[in-house]
Amino acid sequence: MLFGIVDYLVFFCTIGISFAIGVFFAVLERKRNTPVHYFLAGRNSRTWPVALSFIVTFQSSLMILGYPAEGYAYGIGIAYNVLGTSAAFIFSAFFIVPVFHPLKLTSVNEYFRLRYGNNRVRYMTLVAGIIFSLFYMATVMVGTCVALDVVLGIPFWGTILIYTIVTTTYTAIGGIKAVIWTDVFQLVVMVTGMIAVLVKSTTGAGGVDRVFEYAKDRLGSTSFRFDPTIRYQVWNSTFGLFSAFLYFTLLQPAMQRIYSTPTVTSARNLYFISTPFYCAFQLMAAFEGVTIFAYYVAKRCDIFDAGIVDNINAILPFAVLDLFQNLPGLAGLFTASLSSAALSTMSSCLSSLSAVTYEDIIKVKFSDMHAYKATKLSKMIVLMYGLIALALAFAVSFIPGSVVAIFVSFMGCFDGPLVATYLLSVMYRKATTNGVIIGAICGSVIAFWLNIGSRFSGMPPYPYLPPGPTDQCNSYLESAFLNGSTSAVYPATNNITLVSVTQHLPTLTTTTTTTTTTTAHSPDQDDSNLSALEKIYSISYQVYSLVGMLTSLIIGLLVSLCTTPPKQIDQRCLFSIRKHIQEEICGHKSSTDFDDKDEADSEEVTKFMTKDEEF
Repeated sequence: MLFGIVDYLVFFCTIGISFAIGVFFAVLERKRNTPVHYFLAGRNSRTWPVALSFIVTFQSSLMILGYPAEGYAYGIGIAYNVLGTSAAFIFSAFFIVPVFHPLKLTSVNEYFRLRYGNNRVRYMTLVAGIIFSLFYMATVMVGTCVALDVVLGIPFWGTILIYTIVTTTYTAIGGIKAVIWTDVFQLVVMVTGMIAVLVKSTTGAGGVDRVFEYAKDRLGSTSFRFDPTIRYQVWNSTFGLFSAFLYFTLLQPAMQRIYSTPTVTSARNLYFISTPFYCAFQLMAAFEGVTIFAYYVAKRCDIFDAGIVDNINAILPFAVLDLFQNLPGLAGLFTASLSSAALSTMSSCLSSLSAVTYEDIIKVKFSDMHAYKATKLSKMIVLMYGLIALALAFAVSFIPGSVVAIFVSFMGCFDGPLVATYLLSVMYRKATTNGVIIGAICGSVIAFWLNIGSRFSGMPPYPYLPPGPTDQCNSYLESAFLNGSTSAVYPATNNITLVSVTQHLPTLTTTTTTTTTTTAHSPDQDDSNLSALEKIYSISYQVYSLVGMLTSLIIGLLVSLCTTPPKQIDQRCLFSIRKHIQEEICGHKSSTDFDDKDEADSEEVTKFMTKDEEF
């Protein structure tokens, strides 16, 4: 079950092609060595490549690994995230894009300088966005390195070094164009890998009918009760993550793609194109976990319950080697798809971090810096953030649990309150600097309190669904892994705690089982013995972001009512329902007029941002 020559060839070709694309655009764009071309591709990118790049940017190993792991252990409830995703993307298309695109900015944080006439909110969102992006990259790297440790046996630290060096290099030299076109290539690889896993695990389980039979607990696990303590129920999964996915559209990586398109219409179409594709990939990833569970039920060997795989994030990589051991190249294809997800996310985050650091910090202090020098400095900033993400990845690797749960729970402390900051600023004319800042701080504190309480209050982890049988693990492992030998193919590793097969062969149960008393509990378990505080700590991690957003909105509104709003407001920073309805009914301006007006607006914004005085 080790990698063959074809698998290694597919894997390293993927990384090599990604690197080559970066070098190609570095050579192609060498005469356009300006920040506008480096960060925004000259604001004239085609919609389809940018839309596909947007999909891949946020379709990281958190989805590729995390969704199947959650589907395997907790059921298909996580698939209801597609409803929250769709609502967030469409909301952004109609209410965010018409405000931000005409401003022709480079950094999304520049908006708050225009909106409030000072830099306080701007720097708050800047710092929070940098922390978010760095933690995002670190979590993505950890999930990917866990998988490669299983599949390739490459040490954890070695994989992190490879990804950091490759991604940082091609992002630094190629700019946003390299990132976009690399993403398009990587999307093809990722989709192919996901489809291969779905098809092979389904056929291995005996077909679609058998999947529904063996995994009926997983498929029917979603609850419609309005109970926030249930890990995955319709309301948590739908509304709970609306603010988290909406923040994705407000992050600098998303806004760079919005700003790189020529018109509002093309920017809005970006979301119309990406929404169905992104949701389809979410569904595919969640169902991967279900089909893999059904596959091992058919073999009567639940690898997770039997302890063969101790780390929930290693379920999919382990299954891939099992599924494709007799099909050269397909295990390599999966590894390549996972690598593509990591590379695309890291490259987009590195490019965006460089953009906001230059625009919001360096350019504010050195507004007359030459374009060539600014571009060269931006490339050095990419390298700096790559090293920071490298160090942070080692720290994140010590946090237990599914990578998607780790990321969503911790980042709920940031994304919900920041979404509230944007909504108040765009939708509420009387919003004030003090109002949005105090609201965001209060929302972050509440979300952070819930997060810390759930992890350190002694509350037991949320129980898994009933496991599959393990009575045939002895014979299955001997035939599939040991091939009649007495030594295990997989050595125990330090980072993924994948247990050596031979350690389990003598101790695996030999009686037919369908449930186990140690791991199987009903999600609707009785919580009458819990105190009020413990019930609060037991709410699903999926609602942390929503709680932070609602808290920030309420407090932000109240404080804004008690403070003095700005005396003068740039009307372009506010969403006007009347204006946009008139545009939809009467028709948009011609693209030529629109671009000319935007260019004028861009010059006005540039002049404004170089001034130190307030409105």
